[in-house]
Amino acid sequence: MQHATNRFSRLIDLAKETSSEKRRELLREVTDVFLGAAPECSATEKSYFGDIIGAVSTSMDVAVRKQIAMRLADNPDAPHALIKQFAEDDEAVAREVLLKSPVLEDGDLIAIAVSKNQQKLGSIAKRSSIPEAVSEAIVEHGDDNVVCSLISNAGAMVSRATFSCVIERSEGNADLQAPLVNRNDLPIDMLNEMFTFVKSDLRVKVQQKLSAAPPDVLEQALMAAQSEVMADMKQLKEADRKAMVFVVEMAKQKRLNEGLLVQLVREKKSVELTHAFARLAEVDVKTIRRIFKASNVEGVAIICKAIRFERVTFSTITIAILESAGNASASIHEILAVYEQVSAEAAQRVMRFWRIRKEAIDTN
Repeated sequence: MQHATNRFSRLIDLAKETSSEKRRELLREVTDVFLGAAPECSATEKSYFGDIIGAVSTSMDVAVRKQIAMRLADNPDAPHALIKQFAEDDEAVAREVLLKSPVLEDGDLIAIAVSKNQQKLGSIAKRSSIPEAVSEAIVEHGDDNVVCSLISNAGAMVSRATFSCVIERSEGNADLQAPLVNRNDLPIDMLNEMFTFVKSDLRVKVQQKLSAAPPDVLEQALMAAQSEVMADMKQLKEADRKAMVFVVEMAKQKRLNEGLLVQLVREKKSVELTHAFARLAEVDVKTIRRIFKASNVEGVAIICKAIRFERVTFSTITIAILESAGNASASIHEILAVYEQVSAEAAQRVMRFWRIRKEAIDTN
C-alpha cells in the first residue's frame, strides 16, 4: 500500500509542477519509478502513469521525449496509450518504439504505415517480428528502400499476394531481387518466375534452389498458380488476342516451327514472335514476355536447348531482343557461348517450372 501511495504522490507532484526544468527532472524520476514498479503495477496504475507521463512529455523538447521513449521502447509493461503516442511523435522519438516495442498492436503499426512516413515505415520494417497484415501495409505504402528492408528481414511474415506485388516491383528495381531470391519462404513457382528477369548472377542461385526443391513442390506450385494464370489471361490486350489466333492458324497449317520464328524476327512482329515462341516452348506468354523484356539471353538459351532448336534460331532471336532493348554490343560468339554453357539437364529442370503456368491454363 505504501508503494502505491508513493507512486501516486510522485504523479501528483509531477502534474502540479510548473517549472520546465523541474518538470523535466520529475518526469525522468517518475519514469524511473514506473520502470522499477511496472511488473507489480495494476492495469489502472499503468494507465495513470502513462496518462501523466504522456501529458507532461508533450511540453518537453524532442530530446527529452526521445530519451523517455527509448527507455520504454522494449518494456512489455509500458502503457499502450503512451507507447502509441510516442510512435506517432516525431520520427526521432518514434524510432526505437517502432523498432522494438512489443506493446504496439498490428492496427497501430498499420495506421502509421498508411501515413506514408518513409522513415517510420523503415523502422517498422526492421522489427524482429512482423505479421503478414503489417508487411502488406508496408509494401503498399513504402518506397523501394523500405520494401527492401522488409524483404531482407527474416522475421517478416509475407503472404503470397504481397510477394507477388514485390516481385512486380523488382522487375523495375534490381535492388529488390537479391533479397527476394534469398528468402526461404518465397513460393517456389514465384522464385522460378523471377529467373526470367533477374540479374545473371542471381540466376545461378535460383537454379540451385530449384534443383533442391522436393518432388511434390511442382504439384503445390501448380495449384497455387492456377488462379493467377487465369487472371493474367483475362487481361490480354487485343494485339495478343490477334497473335493467339495467328499462332493457332499457323499450327493448323503445320507452319509453326523454327523457320516461322526467324521469319517473325525479320518482319519485326514482336507480339506474334512472343506467342509463337511460347507455343513451341509450351510456356505461357507472360514468362516469354518477361524473358524478352529483360534481354535474358540465358533464358532464351534454356528454352532453345530444352526444345532442341538450332543454334542459328537461338542467335537470331537473341540478337533481335538485344537490339530491341538497345543493347546490341554482344558479339555472336559471346551469344553462342551462353547457349553452349547451358546443360540439357539444367534446361529441363527450369523448364518444368515454367511449364507449370502453361499447364494451369490448359486445365481451365
